[in-house]
Amino acid sequence: MTLSEVNVGATAIISSLSSNQLIRAKLLDLGMIPGTQLTIKRQLSWSRSLQVNVRQADLIIRHSMADEIKVQVVK
Repeated sequence: MTLSEVNVGATAIISSLSSNQLIRAKLLDLGMIPGTQLTIKRQLSWSRSLQVNVRQADLIIRHSMADEIKVQVVK
């Protein structure tokens, strides 16, 4: 399942990142490391983005970027 498919309020663990090196580097810079837990705070439909909480920081991520993050929902 990709991050963009996770429901608001759900918690997930990152299982893998994009194989595209540029996207992967950007995600790693944001703290999106495999094994890291995150929570979907809200979907911003006007900008096609997600607000996620990762490592006690709120981040806004475009859906196109969220499509590159594979996760496992834990609750």
